[in-house]
Amino acid sequence: MESNPYNLKLLDEKPSGYLDADDFFDLLKKKKIPLADKDNLPRFANGNDIKMFKVKRIGSGGATPTVYKNPTESKIAEILDNMKNNNNSVLGKEILKKKKAKILEIFDKAQDQAVSRTSIAEKVAESLDVSCNRKLVRKVLDEQRSSELKKLKKIS
Repeated sequence: MESNPYNLKLLDEKPSGYLDADDFFDLLKKKKIPLADKDNLPRFANGNDIKMFKVKRIGSGGATPTVYKNPTESKIAEILDNMKNNNNSVLGKEILKKKKAKILEIFDKAQDQAVSRTSIAEKVAESLDVSCNRKLVRKVLDEQRSSELKKLKKIS
């Protein structure tokens, strides 16, 4: 039984400007777009609007290979930006750790009644160039510094 969950067109040969799975994975790695493994490439490409096709395989064994359109530099920048602000991506998980560390660093350096959750979130967003909100700040401070919350300007 053949699997084609994205209803990809089957071509006789690979078109020019398209990469096979190994080359596409290596390109993403070279451009610092981390992925857990090659098995999720079709889902990744579909989620990021990268064109892909199935190519007729040679021989009778194995799965039908998928080829992916070589993404432009602007597309790669867009993918990186989306991954930075998504806490479920591999890159997003790394950045989330940095955000939490930065929140604690800013909170620990602050004077009494000098910062609020919103101001901490703004400083984190500015220093790491990613989005950050006061809800994350609240969660981190409640977990890590619950006894020192009186240090904030406004406690709710």
